Amino acid sequence: MTVRLIDDGVYAEPMHHALDQVLLDRLDAGEIEPTVRFWYRSGPAIPLGRFQAYEDEVATDYVEETGIDVVRRITGGGAMFAEPGDIITYSMYLREEDVPADVEESYEALDDWVLEGLREVGLEAFHEPLNDISHPEGKIGGSAQLRSGDAVLHHTTMSYSVDIEAMLKALRIGKEKVSDKAVKSAEKRVARITDHVDASRAEVIESLKGAVDSTYGAQSATFEQETLDRAAALAESKFQNDTWNKRL
Repeated sequence: MTVRLIDDGVYAEPMHHALDQVLLDRLDAGEIEPTVRFWYRSGPAIPLGRFQAYEDEVATDYVEETGIDVVRRITGGGAMFAEPGDIITYSMYLREEDVPADVEESYEALDDWVLEGLREVGLEAFHEPLNDISHPEGKIGGSAQLRSGDAVLHHTTMSYSVDIEAMLKALRIGKEKVSDKAVKSAEKRVARITDHVDASRAEVIESLKGAVDSTYGAQSATFEQETLDRAAALAESKFQNDTWNKRL
């Protein structure tokens, strides 16, 4: 299997989620080849898990005051806090036949190239079932999947240098106030790449791209205009709307 590698385009959060849906659908329809893409956000966001209740997970007053985009994913899992330069997000769009049928096995298999890329920059990283990428001092990132027809979406967000205090303000994590104790507690659970290696975010992404190529064989690609047009329409009709984002 050879994959297309897309590593460009800065978009708002709704557009990224629309791209996930459109690329998954187009792969299922046989219109595109398997693809890996890295996300570049235009502003801070909270990707909310598909089955999470908006007001249970998000500090609503804070996110509205600060203009943080809250967008419900098409995959399950938990809410995440994402600022453009502080996290690394990528999506994989693969044929079902190229992904292990067992869900737990598939998460581990699709983490292999990521671990290779992280270790190449000196980060001690390992897969932790079911769907985490971890360091001995905490969780680096988490993955989620959606299987649709003959296609699989697998996407992951990892902490490069997440602002723990801002994260605690944006997410409704228990009833604990944002205190020094709360920040220290969260720091023990979240491992930031910058806490352990000196590589820049761009250097980490380059290492990950190299690992994609060595694992699958990668060809540099860009978005087709049809993909962008369909995603823009879907972002407007679905992922920018409270009907979808606040439906639970």
